[in-house]
Amino acid sequence: MDFVLGVNYWPRKKAMFWWKEFDEKEVREEFSVIKELNLDVVRIFLLWEDFQPEIDKIEKKSLKHLGKVLNIANELDLKLIPTFFIGHMSGINWLPEWLLEDKPHERFLTYSNGKVVDKRARDIYEDKEILKAEELLLDTITSEFSDSSQIYAWDISNEIDNVRIPRTPEVAKRWLKFVYETIKSNDSRPVTFGIHQEDIDRNKNFRVQDVAPYNDFLCMHAYSVYTDFTDPLDPYFVPFACILTKALGKKEVLMEEFGMPTTQGETRKIKSATGKDILEHYLINEEEAAKWLEETLKYLYEFGTIGALYWNFADYHESLWDKPPFDKAIHERFFGLLRSDGSLKPTAFVLKDFKNKIKELKRREVYINVPPDYYEKPKENLIKLYSEFLKRIR
Repeated sequence: MDFVLGVNYWPRKKAMFWWKEFDEKEVREEFSVIKELNLDVVRIFLLWEDFQPEIDKIEKKSLKHLGKVLNIANELDLKLIPTFFIGHMSGINWLPEWLLEDKPHERFLTYSNGKVVDKRARDIYEDKEILKAEELLLDTITSEFSDSSQIYAWDISNEIDNVRIPRTPEVAKRWLKFVYETIKSNDSRPVTFGIHQEDIDRNKNFRVQDVAPYNDFLCMHAYSVYTDFTDPLDPYFVPFACILTKALGKKEVLMEEFGMPTTQGETRKIKSATGKDILEHYLINEEEAAKWLEETLKYLYEFGTIGALYWNFADYHESLWDKPPFDKAIHERFFGLLRSDGSLKPTAFVLKDFKNKIKELKRREVYINVPPDYYEKPKENLIKLYSEFLKRIR
């Protein structure tokens, strides 16, 4: 596939609780919608607690459910990106009890064993007991599904520096090498790693050039609606984040997450949680979001990314709004291509039609010169490089 189009997936009525409340019929119906939208790839998340409820035990029921998801993907000719060590998701950390220590996290609360607690993860990068548990999870899943033709790639994790920041860049590299090689010992399919906007606008020790050797292709998660130096409807920032990632890491880049929360009314700001903080977040008018998506996809294609996975499949059903994280992270309810009632938003039709428009577009190489000391002042360098990029490209 020259340009991969896809979506990040949680079920509309189950969200992060789908492995506990698994419904094969629901997954088949929603994957059918994804197929009807002309999408190729679905990124899914292996919630750590559900797949490894005890430090030395892999949950067989969850493995069986994952097998069913792969079978459904096979029936519909969809590819999957299963993501390990979830971990961080939608403003909260989802972790098994055995992974917790009695110290508060500086930014995020944790959901564990049915309740929200103010505890952080043990050292997932250096604790030998934890590393042994991680190896068990990786070995079990990759060996179980190594012959599945539906796996597009394995994703090491999702924004895991929001769970815990590694002590040093060297620790981060060593951990990535361990995970990458463990996966590759069982399966030859590509491996990538879900890094995000914070990994290019600050130094959380997962520096892109250090991450790159343990990725077969790089990923980036970027949201113009979350920037504080550009317009939320700026169609250039998301593609630029990929260009910068490629310049730092010297490998091809998939835009693995991008999108925006929408409303059928006028664009407005609301109070909503990001971790422990209550901040102002945009809800963008659906039609404006669709126009932004059309332009953003165009530039993602033209500027050479290998594909784009939208965040997220659906707005979450009202029955989930009193559960974490949606009880406080209001904006997280509304990132979908579908509304909470299952109807399609204008953004869904933009994605559906994009493959027909690709033939009218031309790829072009866009280079930027990144200073060797980029991570000495990452935010300052990011803004400077972006300003220079806009002058050249407009």
